[in-house]
Amino acid sequence: MNQKNESYFLDFLGAPAQRALVNELGISRLEDLTRYSKKDLLRLHGFGPSSIPKIEEALKKMGKKLKD
Repeated sequence: MNQKNESYFLDFLGAPAQRALVNELGISRLEDLTRYSKKDLLRLHGFGPSSIPKIEEALKKMGKKLKD
């Protein structure tokens, strides 16, 4: 349950993708994802291609985007 508390800002993603971002990359804020490209994210265990559009939309609302 502690994991869920740490990744509440990623609630729009499935649990495996959340775990990958928090545990493998140390993501603590949505903005942290701007340091990574789609290719970087897709290399993570538990992170699939269906998560990319969700992340891009969330970042777009903040005026940010994934690394090119």
